[in-house]
Amino acid sequence: MIQKFSTLTFVWVQSRVVQRPRLTLVLLGIFIALPGFMAIGSMIGERWYPTGDVSHTELMLRAIPHHFPLIGVAARVGNDLNNQGSTPGASMAYVMYPVYLLFARTSFGVLVSLLVVHVLGIVAALHLAKKFGGQAFAIILAFGMAVMIRSLSPRFFLEPWNVWVPVFTFFVFVLLIWGHVLGAHRCLPLAIAVGSFCVQTHISYVPLVLGLLVLSLLWRIYEDRSATPRTFAPLRRSLKWSVLIGAVMWLPPVIEQLRPGPGNLHRLWEHFTDPPSDTVGYRAALKAMIGEFNLAGPFVTGPGKAPYDSPNFLGFAGFSLIIIIGAWLALRRRDRLVLSLQSVMMATTLIGLVSTARIFGRFYDYVIRWMWALAVLWLVASIWSMWRAVGSRSKKSANDKRLMVVALAALTIAITASGTIASVGANPPYRNDSKLVGGLALQLTEVLSRQTDYLLRWHDPAALGGTAFGLLLELERRGEHLFVDQWASAAARPFRVRNESETDSVLWLVTGQENISTFALRDDAAQLAFFDPRSHAERIESDDLRTRINEEMLALGHPEWVTLLDSQYGHMQILLFTQIPDDLFTKVARYSEIRVPGAVFEVPLGADLFP
Repeated sequence: MIQKFSTLTFVWVQSRVVQRPRLTLVLLGIFIALPGFMAIGSMIGERWYPTGDVSHTELMLRAIPHHFPLIGVAARVGNDLNNQGSTPGASMAYVMYPVYLLFARTSFGVLVSLLVVHVLGIVAALHLAKKFGGQAFAIILAFGMAVMIRSLSPRFFLEPWNVWVPVFTFFVFVLLIWGHVLGAHRCLPLAIAVGSFCVQTHISYVPLVLGLLVLSLLWRIYEDRSATPRTFAPLRRSLKWSVLIGAVMWLPPVIEQLRPGPGNLHRLWEHFTDPPSDTVGYRAALKAMIGEFNLAGPFVTGPGKAPYDSPNFLGFAGFSLIIIIGAWLALRRRDRLVLSLQSVMMATTLIGLVSTARIFGRFYDYVIRWMWALAVLWLVASIWSMWRAVGSRSKKSANDKRLMVVALAALTIAITASGTIASVGANPPYRNDSKLVGGLALQLTEVLSRQTDYLLRWHDPAALGGTAFGLLLELERRGEHLFVDQWASAAARPFRVRNESETDSVLWLVTGQENISTFALRDDAAQLAFFDPRSHAERIESDDLRTRINEEMLALGHPEWVTLLDSQYGHMQILLFTQIPDDLFTKVARYSEIRVPGAVFEVPLGADLFP
């Protein structure tokens, strides 16, 4: 019975792929992305207000078409959090905008456009996998992606964070580089386009993209020179298209750089060539890679494990064994297809190791999120090598391959079903920040005048200004006229910047009960709104955490850290730039995650800043 079922399954899959290959790959990509569809579906009817990085993304999208963005969202560039740089480019906004516009420029439309970007990346990767490796490779890649999607769901599909947006696009880039290595010259301009998207969206892709492009081009030149007869015409054509596409994609950041001022590209160059703190080094980079290239790694178990945590060495051993077997079989059989892909993967891994060693500041897992794609591709390439080795054997190979198809299909269905179920009723990102913005916006709409231009300022220890940008976005959507100071232009976009003399009144968003009480004592401050987003249980937990944090900081001899907790962006300054013990770091992170109450005050022009 099992053999009969496996034969029928194998024949049906083959027939579908052969008869309608493109439609099959599209449907397969949509199927493994079902957890994302379920997560988005769970948001229908949800009262949700974007904040933080999510609001930065929509503030950039809302700028189109009247203010076309030239550079990306605000980035952790420079030591001064009040004077941030931005990611290199704004291609993310232009890719997401058509779907965002289709959904009437709503926050829900941002999530749908994010899902479309991910699905397009998945489908494109499967298409390239079939084109260069055949249907077996595409099926195995679908299984690997399904595992990763399960671990990412549902939050990955609900947060248009620039760090996460290019993850599946990076699969496409690596496969395009592989195709270029194999001799498909048309892959080079496509790789320029896709690689530029990755780089412009997050700076961590710069060494990977540049390194692979240079190496693949050098290999292509060497191969074409060695060919008989020599022919450079295809390479010249691909280079011309590559230059044209690269020039178009990088024209906006170059225009921004040529404007008066330091320019974003210059700031990025200075920040990363002369880092403000020590790099993590190769020991930490290797430790991080051992944790990522692991059968029990985050691409299987989900995000949350810090790269400096102790890795699962048994999982790493299992991962390494699969890679070694795949490489040994490919070398033994002199399998050019598999060996070329493994060579691309090895080059990517080595570049990634050097890049990771150059990370400075506190080592967060999100800066090496591209390793998930590498880990999946390593396993997929190795399993594919075993598949091809089985196919080269005797008549039994057909039955073995049928059983493998059934096993992969069953596992893919089970994993996708599990991820889909886990995504049912998914909560929006930064829920308490969202509740704070919604609660304050509702009260402010009743008291603010649409004939008045307000300058919004904030004192926000907990959310790094995330609730302020969310409030700016929501009140703008409701028709209010809010602007920000110059130092906030990276997140709010320059056209929302006004000097105090160009506005009529000043609004202060103040978070944290102690800060609210202090601000309320001012004679010139009128409180317009107050809201506490925490539940009763969260308030109890938050108060207990604050007491323990204060005691530990004082016991360590750092009373200034206690003061910092109520200072502007204090929580993030502690978490990002202060060397505190790991257990204290965990407490501060949780205290910050719960958030604090917020209030909005109106003060006259020329009033003192926050006391």
